[in-house]
Amino acid sequence: MIERRSVPRPVPPAAVGDPSDASPTVVVIADVETNAIQLIERILKPAGISAWPAKEGAPKADVLVVDVTQIRGDPMSGLRNRREMGDDAPAIVLAAHFPASRLRSFLKMGVRDVLLKPYREDELREAILAMGRSSAREGQTIQLSHSVDSLREELRRRTDEVRMLSEIGRVVAGLDNLDQILARLVEAAAYVTDAEEASIYLEDPETNEVVLRATKQAGERHATLQRLRADDMLVGEVFRTGQPILRQPNMESGPVKVQTGFMVQSVVKVPIRVQKEIVGVLGVYNRMALRSFNQHHVTVLMSLADWAGVALDRATLVQQAGAPTSGTGPISLAPRGMLEGLDQALSTLDGLLNGAPVGTGRPVKPELLKLLDQLRTLRRMPITVMEPELATRYVDLTRLVHKAAGEHQLAATRRGLGLIVEAEALIPAFPGERNRVFQVLQALVGAAIRRTPTGRVLIQTHLLNIRNGGTEGILLPEEIELEDGGWAAVTIADTGPGLSPDTIRAFRDPSADPAAGNLGYGLTLGEIRMIVESMGGVLWYDQTPAATKITFALPTGS
Repeated sequence: MIERRSVPRPVPPAAVGDPSDASPTVVVIADVETNAIQLIERILKPAGISAWPAKEGAPKADVLVVDVTQIRGDPMSGLRNRREMGDDAPAIVLAAHFPASRLRSFLKMGVRDVLLKPYREDELREAILAMGRSSAREGQTIQLSHSVDSLREELRRRTDEVRMLSEIGRVVAGLDNLDQILARLVEAAAYVTDAEEASIYLEDPETNEVVLRATKQAGERHATLQRLRADDMLVGEVFRTGQPILRQPNMESGPVKVQTGFMVQSVVKVPIRVQKEIVGVLGVYNRMALRSFNQHHVTVLMSLADWAGVALDRATLVQQAGAPTSGTGPISLAPRGMLEGLDQALSTLDGLLNGAPVGTGRPVKPELLKLLDQLRTLRRMPITVMEPELATRYVDLTRLVHKAAGEHQLAATRRGLGLIVEAEALIPAFPGERNRVFQVLQALVGAAIRRTPTGRVLIQTHLLNIRNGGTEGILLPEEIELEDGGWAAVTIADTGPGLSPDTIRAFRDPSADPAAGNLGYGLTLGEIRMIVESMGGVLWYDQTPAATKITFALPTGS
């Protein structure tokens, strides 16, 4: 019988203060049950090592000690069963002999050491303590690795949040239609907080009552505009105190009561301010989901509320100005009141100067003459008054492109896509049906986002000057012919898998069924083609391994 250990192993000293110095928890597996009890009572406990037999109720092991006495059968069945139960603690095998043929199977089952019987008691103790220290260090390394991974994931989420808030804020602040702003706000609030529902409340300037203006309900893709008097008690509290509210359910009171008959699991409400004055409240709820909000959600919602204040202030200024929302091109649009005021100023100054008494003095009269000359110069500028009804007959293509991108920005962000507008060409406003142009833009941009799994969607504008069937700027396909003159074009390019066969057929066959070429976003390609051609325009596509591009061009009349 061999009396030496077959696998020599130095025992590394433990560092002072190392938490792995603590005695490991040992579970003993023995093919003869009485051997496990004797090993624990006679060797391990006297050595100060906490040990239990491998029975139900045994604690999680730091080290497994496997005592093998019988040669026949499967002496490692106890360890194998332990592994099948999910125990991955390192193991020490105690055996009278160690066949070399079993080495590989031992290693597969997590055996780190083998002591041949008879062994010295201090030898077993040293082996257990050394293995416990090694296991503890491995556990600490794994835990540290998990912590680093968690921190990295948290940093990624925070970076995504900052990017999303920046994009959402830019889109919302760029809108001037109040209904669009409110809809985008509640959709964004539900998204950034992962809330089931979101609502926005504003003070009605006519009645001074707080009204519910927009909501994003659970399961709905888009927000709903409303105008209902608010009975929400928490909204009133935010208006009174100016402080955000975070409420969670507790064991005593249960769900949070928002108003009579309306209970939620958790809620956050924050004030919306315009120039330090509270004008509204932005809130999110979890009515059924047990997800809780925290202080970070409050911070994120407050950031969104700050953007909301900027957007609401801008929308109010636009409404007060009463300016038409279509852009200006070769024709300058001016409110009639401006021209009337300018005429009145000219008349007043002319009367003062021509009827001014001699004592007016030289220092004053030259300045008035100078001002009069400036006003006359201003009045001679080519300003045309255009009524709002007439303004709708002009298309500001650059503005419509930015508006379409703004309305789809949140959908692109949710899919992790970049939505980029390159509107470098200066395109003057031109006669056309801007509502129908916007309808085409909405459909093409929305369809590009839906069919693109990763990457980006790019919207470009082009100002074309067609001469002898050719132009600089973009390359026209051979089958596309544009009449000489000015054209404005928009290209929507995406990195998706490309167009479906029926969509391509709808492009190539102008006589195709209008219902052909389903783009998955409201309008079919056939319907889009009909709209574009009804305005005298042309629609085409170009598909390469790098991108799918759909372009439509409209005549500008120049």
